[in-house]
Amino acid sequence: MTEKDSRPATADSSQPDVLPAWARAARCLMLLFELVLVAAVVYLFNIEGQRHFFPVLCLIVGGFAIHTCLPERYRLHFFALLSITCVLFVMGVSNGVWVLGIGSALIGICYLPIAWGTRIGMLLVATVALIFTRAQFPLPFWPVLGSMFMFRLIIFVHDCRRGAAMPGLASCVSYFFLLPNVCFPLFPVVDYKTFRTTWYDQDEWEIYQRGVRWIVRGLVHLLLYRYIKTYLVPEPWQLYDVPHLALFMATNFALYMQVSGQFHLITGLLHLFGFNLPRTHHLFFLASSFSDIWRRINIYWKDFMTKFFFFPTFFALRSRGASVGPAIVLGVFCVFVCTWLLHSWQTFWLLGRFPVTVNDACLWLGVGTCVAVNAVFDSRRGTRRQRSAWLAAFSLSLRTVCMFALVSLFWACWTKPGFLYSLGGVLDRPEAGHGLFVVLMWMLAVVAVGTMLILFQRWRTSRGRTPAPMSFQDSVKLHLAGLGLVVAFASPWLSHVFDSNVAREIADFRANTAEDAEMRLQSYYEDLNMAAIQAGPLLSSFSPQDEIRRAQAEGFFKVSRPGDMYQQVELKPGLRTQLEGRPFSVNQFGMRDRTSITLNKPADTFRIAVVGSSIVMGYGVSDEEVFGRVFEDRLNAGDTDGSVRFEVLNFGVGKQWAFHRLIRTQRRVVGFEPDALYYMAHQDEMKELAIHPARLLAHGLKLPSQSLKDVARRAGVTRGMTQGAVQGRLQAHEPEILSAIYKAIVDECRQRGITPVWIYLPMPGTMMEDPVNELLSIAEGAGFVVCDLSYWAEGQNWDSLFRSTDEYHPNAKGHRLIADALMRMVHESPETLPGP
Repeated sequence: MTEKDSRPATADSSQPDVLPAWARAARCLMLLFELVLVAAVVYLFNIEGQRHFFPVLCLIVGGFAIHTCLPERYRLHFFALLSITCVLFVMGVSNGVWVLGIGSALIGICYLPIAWGTRIGMLLVATVALIFTRAQFPLPFWPVLGSMFMFRLIIFVHDCRRGAAMPGLASCVSYFFLLPNVCFPLFPVVDYKTFRTTWYDQDEWEIYQRGVRWIVRGLVHLLLYRYIKTYLVPEPWQLYDVPHLALFMATNFALYMQVSGQFHLITGLLHLFGFNLPRTHHLFFLASSFSDIWRRINIYWKDFMTKFFFFPTFFALRSRGASVGPAIVLGVFCVFVCTWLLHSWQTFWLLGRFPVTVNDACLWLGVGTCVAVNAVFDSRRGTRRQRSAWLAAFSLSLRTVCMFALVSLFWACWTKPGFLYSLGGVLDRPEAGHGLFVVLMWMLAVVAVGTMLILFQRWRTSRGRTPAPMSFQDSVKLHLAGLGLVVAFASPWLSHVFDSNVAREIADFRANTAEDAEMRLQSYYEDLNMAAIQAGPLLSSFSPQDEIRRAQAEGFFKVSRPGDMYQQVELKPGLRTQLEGRPFSVNQFGMRDRTSITLNKPADTFRIAVVGSSIVMGYGVSDEEVFGRVFEDRLNAGDTDGSVRFEVLNFGVGKQWAFHRLIRTQRRVVGFEPDALYYMAHQDEMKELAIHPARLLAHGLKLPSQSLKDVARRAGVTRGMTQGAVQGRLQAHEPEILSAIYKAIVDECRQRGITPVWIYLPMPGTMMEDPVNELLSIAEGAGFVVCDLSYWAEGQNWDSLFRSTDEYHPNAKGHRLIADALMRMVHESPETLPGP
C-alpha cells in the first residue's frame, strides 16, 4: 500500500487538479513572494536567531519551490530527504550523524519482524541506555534528538500497534525528523495518525496559504512576546506595590505567546508541504473556565494527555463499576500528575536535568483539582435557563477576566517560586489598599469593555454579518500588503524617511532580540528555549555571531544580562551556576544573595545594604565566601545581646560604575528598607563618569537627579547634541559629576532615615593611581560618613590575597580580611552602625 493510498480519501483530495499550468505557476510565485517577505521580516528582526532560523527558513523556501513542482507520489519522499538534509545542514556531520544514527536505530527496532511485546521491551532497554548516556555525556545533539523521540516514539508505537500494517518508511522518517524540529527543540506533540490523515486532505493551495497565515501569526506572536518581555514585564526592583505585582502576573502569562508563536511557525511550515495539521492554540487569553483554558492552550498536549492518560483511566474505572463523577476526577488527576512529571521528562532531554520540586507539584495538582471540579460540574450541568443578553454577556466577560487573573497567578507562581510570599509582604504595606482599588478598577473596566464587545459580536451574528472566509487571492493580497509594510518600516535603508526618534525606536526594537529578552526572566518555557542548538561548520560560516555567543558563555557574561540604558548590565535573577569553578547564585531580586531575603525588613533586624563593584559582588569566590556574608556572620556572632539580628544585603554588580550605583540605590536598595548603606569605592572610582550621563542625554532621557542636571547645564549641554559632543563637555566636569552622584545618593538615604557610609577599599598591587585624597574630600562634601580601609591588607603578601590570574579580585582569604577590616571599622566608628 502506498503512502497516498494509506490515508482516507476525501471529496477535496480525490478531485483532479483542474488548474492549468500557468495558473499553478502564478499561485506558486505568489506564495514564494509571500515567503520571501516572511524571510525578510525574520532577517530584519533576527527572529529566533539563536536557533539559526533564518538560514533554515531559506532552505525551506527553496524546498517548497521544488516540492510544489513534484508529482504527489514523490512529495513525501522529498520531504523526508529535506528533513534529513536540514539536520545535517544545521548540526554538521558529526552531531547530525549521531541524531540520524540513534534515531534510525530506534525506528529500526519498531520495524523488526518480531512480536510487539519484544519490540517494546527492546525500546525500553534502549531508552534506559539513552537516559544513562544523556546524564553522563552532555553532548550537543541531545536536545534535538530528545525533542524528536521523547514523545513521538510513544505515539508512533501506539498507533502502529493498533494499525493493520506498518507505515511506509518515508512516512516514518518524515514524522520523526520533522523539518523545523532541528531549530525548535520545544516542539508540539504531533499525533502520528493526525500527521498521516491530514496530508493533502484539502485543496493544496488552501493548505499552503493557511500555512502562510499561520507563519505570519507566529511572527506576530513572537514580536509581541519580545515587546512585552522587553518593555512591559516589571523588574524585580519594581515589585513593591499591588499594581506592579498585578502587571507582573498579567505579563508573565502573556509571555506564553512565545510558545504560541513558535508552534504557529512550526505548523505553518509543515502546511507548506501538505500537512494540514489542526491549530495548536485557540484564543487562550479568552478562556472562561478551567476546562476551557485546558481545551484552548497547547491543544496538541491536551490531545496527547487525553489519549494516553485520561481515556485509559476513565474507561478502566467505568468498566469496574465506578460512576462518571469519580472516574472523571481520577482521570483528570492522572492527567495532571503525569503532566507534572512529563514536564520534567522534557526538561531532562532538552537541558539535562530532571527537576522535581514541591512548588511545581502543588501548582499542577492545584490546577488539576480545579479542572476536575470544573469537568464534573460541566458533565452534570443541564440545560441552562435563558438569561438576558446583557446578563449573559456580563457573566461571560467577568468569568473570562477572572480566569485570566487566576491563570496569571499560576504563571507568576510557576515563574517565580515564592511569589505568594512576596505578594503577602506587599499586601501588608499601608498603601496596599489604594493599589488594590486601582487594580480592581482596571479589571472592572476590562469587564465592561468585554461585555460591550460580546454584545456587539452577538448582534452581528444575529443579523448574519459573520465575515465569509477569504479566498486564496484575497488572503495573498492581504498578507503581501501587511508583510510589505513591515519590511518597509523595519528596513534600515528607509530609516531616513522617519523622524529620528521613530527610526531610533524601530532600530532598538530590531536589535533587541528575543535571545536578549529571554534573559530578563527565567521560567519553564524560557529555560527550555535556552536549549543550545550547536551549529555545524557550514552554518557557522553564515553565523559569525556564534563565536561571540560562545565567548560570552563564560566569565561575567555567564551571570549577567543587558539592562536598560540607565543600568546597562545586571545579574540574572534566579541564576544557579558556577563562575570560575565556584558556586554562584543570584536570588529572585537580582542580588548575589540568599533567596530567603524578603522585601520587607523583618522585625528586630538591622539591615546594611552594600553597594559596589564586582569585588562586592564576589567575583571568583563562592557564595559563602563573599566578604558581605562573612561580615554578617561575625556581626551576629559578636558581643551584642542578641536582641537585634543583622542582615548584610549584597547589591554589588560587576562592570558598573558610580553612576550605575546611584540608579541601583534609587531603584532597588531603598525598597529593602536598610538602616545603613555602605558604598564601597576603589581606585577606579573616577572612571567613566562622563560616558553614561552623555549617553542618556544624547538619547533624550532624563538624568536621575537634579544635581546632575545642574552639572550638565553648567557644562553647556544643550538638546540635540550628539553623544560625543555631550561627553566632551562633561569630561571637564568629572569631579563635579561624582560629587553630584554622591549628593543624590546621600539625599536618597537621608530622606528615608538610612545612614550613608562611604568606604574606601583600595586593591593593593595594582598599577592604577590612588586618588584617595580627592575621593575622601568629595565624599565628605556630599555628606557621607567616610571611612578609609586602605590598611585592610597591611602585613600580608599581596600575592596570597588574589587569584593567581587576577590582580583585582580577592580570593577567599582576601574577603575574610576585608570582613576583618569592616568589623574593626564598626568598633572604631560607631556612627557607621547606628542603633545597635
